[in-house]
Amino acid sequence: MAKDGEQTLPDLEFLRRRVEYLEQTNHWHGYAMDVLASMTAMFGDTQHNRDPQSILKNAHDCISRILDCQQIGYYLVDDEASFDLSYTPCTEDRPDIEAEVEVFIRNGMFSWAINHNHPVCLPSRDRQSTIILHVISTRARIRGMFVGRLERERTGTTESALKLLSIVLFNSAYALESAALYKLMEEQQRTLKKITERQSQELVHQYSHDLLTNLPNRILFVDRLEQLIARRASRETHLAVILLDLDNFKRVNDSLGHKAGDQLIKQLGVDLRNVFLGTEITRRYDLQPSSITLSRLGGDEFGIIINDIESLDLVVRVVQHLIEVISREHDIDGHQVFLTSSVGISVFPYDGDDADTLIKNADAAMYDAKQRGRNSFQFYTKDINSQTYRQLIMENELVKALAREEFEVFYQPQIDLQSGQVVGAEALIRWHHPEKGLQAPANFISIAEETGLIEGLGLWVMQQVCEDLYRLSGNGAVPPRIAINLSARQFRQEDLVQQYRMVIQETGIDPGCIELELTESTIMKDIDIAVGMFQQLHALGVRLAIDDFGTGYSSLNNLKHFPIDTLKIDRSFVRDVPGDKDDKAIVTAIIAMAKSLQLEVVAEGVETREQLEFLQQLGCETVQGYYFSKPLPFDAFREYLRNVRREA
Repeated sequence: MAKDGEQTLPDLEFLRRRVEYLEQTNHWHGYAMDVLASMTAMFGDTQHNRDPQSILKNAHDCISRILDCQQIGYYLVDDEASFDLSYTPCTEDRPDIEAEVEVFIRNGMFSWAINHNHPVCLPSRDRQSTIILHVISTRARIRGMFVGRLERERTGTTESALKLLSIVLFNSAYALESAALYKLMEEQQRTLKKITERQSQELVHQYSHDLLTNLPNRILFVDRLEQLIARRASRETHLAVILLDLDNFKRVNDSLGHKAGDQLIKQLGVDLRNVFLGTEITRRYDLQPSSITLSRLGGDEFGIIINDIESLDLVVRVVQHLIEVISREHDIDGHQVFLTSSVGISVFPYDGDDADTLIKNADAAMYDAKQRGRNSFQFYTKDINSQTYRQLIMENELVKALAREEFEVFYQPQIDLQSGQVVGAEALIRWHHPEKGLQAPANFISIAEETGLIEGLGLWVMQQVCEDLYRLSGNGAVPPRIAINLSARQFRQEDLVQQYRMVIQETGIDPGCIELELTESTIMKDIDIAVGMFQQLHALGVRLAIDDFGTGYSSLNNLKHFPIDTLKIDRSFVRDVPGDKDDKAIVTAIIAMAKSLQLEVVAEGVETREQLEFLQQLGCETVQGYYFSKPLPFDAFREYLRNVRREA
């Protein structure tokens, strides 16, 4: 060393050690920078480091360069929150590491180390080495535990090495977190892909198939028809489009409920599938199921495409068999339901060159079959198309007519044969057509019935009759009872009684002045339902009559269940009396039966003196017909009433 007063010089040995330390430190920091660079590269590799084993191996490669541990183990937390030894660079070290950890678990040091985000150095079991515990965790979640046995230290590196250990394990935890998240997302993506593929298939199936019967729907029906038309090169064979509609199916829904109706449609779908897509069609008609497309087009309508038919006679035989399959009793929840169907047929290329035209023409033929009596089939003809067009025009005009108040109620008087007074009248609707003039009910009521317009039209008639009755009751006059015809469709209306009650209450007329007429055939279609409806109407206070009596199949046993007041003899029986013996016998029997049931009798269609005298001899109380008066507008009817009363 230098003497006092001289510049102090460092000791040579001190300098040598200092340089050596700096060189070692610099060398170690070089390692550290290399480790950090390697760690960044490894944990940033998202393509190869998604497996926990790979992440732990990469972490170990970094840690082994900064810590000289003789034994190392990496524990990971499983789904049940247990720590499992997942990776050791040397499998022979597993027993020793697990033994050390087991001691720390028993004495609580393992749990203590979990709660620290820095290395925890503990003596080994034999006190000959140091065990380093370091939790592997992110800021939010514990992923595992590092366990290392340290026999000796690198001079000047232990503190920095432990800091680097924390950095490596911290990043390893995030790598493990990312890998787990990626694995979860990958599994979710695979599951989602499977679900998407399955649901896409289901969606396509639902889009193209009927949910109730699982048959192709209208969309697929049209698509297949278009494809068959486009592929047809030869016109030596035929392609037939067959549309089938169940007759009066609405009665099933109205009487048994929509659930029963759906069950019946589903059952029919199975029956038709067995017939047309099974071996029966091949055996009976030498047709391949592949040449047949069976569809449910909607509601109670089915469609069939038959390709490569050599003769139209075969189409007829197939359709006849189709009608036979449906025309029978079907058991629905213990109820026997008898069905019939109407079928329309169009043939390519005679009845159309495209799918829409063929379907439209088959539909027109099907409605023609309904008009001809149902439970039959019709081939399309051009005349049918013109009829269908005229009917469509009529439907549109009827809708507008109700809004424009083009209808008027006429009244045909009913005369009491003993007093000669007017005791009633039948309300008969007329249509003042803007181009065709005054139209009788026969020209439009059937269309109104089929389209459902009859419900609104019938309610309008009821309102008009009640208003006219109110006008007739002025000055204390007693108005005659007015008979209103109730159609079959109105008879099935659920809210009919409620609607009529409101009209009667609003106008304030006596409900006994209203007599509702239903045809015998309508009542006999479903006696149980008819009895229930009659009882509801009777409770309303109105009179009830059976119209066109003698044309149906009612009997005394049936009639006694109905709270009816009047029987009306159909004009077809009155027309030829007293000359026709059969009609004479029928009218005599009807009047006798009515008297035995204490019912009033009204004979319709009385036009001659001979008819009148014959009915008087039998004791018929009331008649109506052109012999006394034609149907009159309200003002003329009111004047007719006044004149009859004056003459009395």
